[in-house]
Amino acid sequence: TKRESNILKCVAIMLMLFHHLFMYANWPGFPELAYGPLLSTPELLANFGKMGNVCVSIFVFVTAYGTTVSYRDRNMDNGHAIMEKSTRRMVKLLFNFQFVYIIFYALCPLGGSNWLTFYSSSRLENLAFAIIDFFGLSYIFDTPTYNSSWWYMSLAITLIFLVPWAIKFFRRYGVMALLAATLLGYYLDTYFEFIHYLPCVFVGIVLADRKLLERIKEWGEKAGPLLRHIAAGLCGVTAFILMWYLPKTDWYVKGLSEAAICCGIAILVVLGPSKTSGLKKAAEFVGKHSMNMYFVHVFIFDTWFEDFTYSLKSPALIFSFLFISSLALSLAIEKLKSFVHLDHLAELAANKLCTRLRCTATI
Repeated sequence: TKRESNILKCVAIMLMLFHHLFMYANWPGFPELAYGPLLSTPELLANFGKMGNVCVSIFVFVTAYGTTVSYRDRNMDNGHAIMEKSTRRMVKLLFNFQFVYIIFYALCPLGGSNWLTFYSSSRLENLAFAIIDFFGLSYIFDTPTYNSSWWYMSLAITLIFLVPWAIKFFRRYGVMALLAATLLGYYLDTYFEFIHYLPCVFVGIVLADRKLLERIKEWGEKAGPLLRHIAAGLCGVTAFILMWYLPKTDWYVKGLSEAAICCGIAILVVLGPSKTSGLKKAAEFVGKHSMNMYFVHVFIFDTWFEDFTYSLKSPALIFSFLFISSLALSLAIEKLKSFVHLDHLAELAANKLCTRLRCTATI
């Protein structure tokens, strides 16, 4: 359901924040922190931080799953209709991203940078790189980006257009053909980020199309609390163990392991205790803000308030500060979006673009 997807996004954004904050905790020059009984050494903290890298896989999984659900009971023979739907999703994503980009690029001097020379000392290059970054394509073109975590925008845009055709391929040729295509692409170049996440795309499509998570949820409701909680616990423990060894996992196996982790966490969410409705509502709320939190969190702890962030010493306090401040900024951004009617503007732009695409297709 939409609710469970948002809970998964909450898990993903929390892992992302922890990953970015602490993955280099054992590196020379990293700020000295106060270590407690749970996170007792820099090496242990860094390992937990590196575990959080699975956040990207969870976002990819949710994207593939949600896209597949949106095409349930829909005929996919019309390629133009598929392209139009993908275009609308891309425009909506870009408008949300570009709105944040404009705000934070205007605040560029706060980080000690100059608008006219941020990307390059050449004014022309600076403009070209800014335009590429503005459209979320810096990773594809291998050009500088304003925010190091924004590389994912290139992957997100690619997934918007790739996943529907993967679903169509799956429906026409079956699960084994899609698996073979996934593994072939994975074998050819697993070091390319887009290829690396193909197993998560595969798992998301298959689970959604075959309604496997819904069936697991129905089984959990019939099996009773004890069996449901045992199954949820086993999935959670398995996912955690795979995550624990993720930093030491060979890159070729890592993408497959991350796909298994996504399955484990997804099953844990659908089978999780129903009595924790308050916690689930809170997680759902955070999940709705995960996109904005992803856009802005690096500015807080790395660009503007790095010294203050790590001066808090306690990893728990550092994480809480970044989490709360990112969420607060997201709430403010949403208010601004409502004020300028951003969703309406995005819809108008999508309508115009899709109209032009239809006119082009009829020529």
